[in-house]
Amino acid sequence: MDADEVKKVWELDKNFVAHQFGEALRDFGYSSVTDGWAKAEIERLYAGGKATGGPSMFIAGWLEDGMD
Repeated sequence: MDADEVKKVWELDKNFVAHQFGEALRDFGYSSVTDGWAKAEIERLYAGGKATGGPSMFIAGWLEDGMD
């Protein structure tokens, strides 16, 4: 899914995207990441915030480059 598709799905169903990103991050070993945190982080990054490291860097990359 490229970045434009991610944004389109985000606009349709924020909880779905947050869950998918959260699942991917938990699969990468970030077991403390919740879907709620992922949703808030996506919103923050779309509002112009900068990635703060760790899981935030993954999300920022997915929003910019898409997600496989």
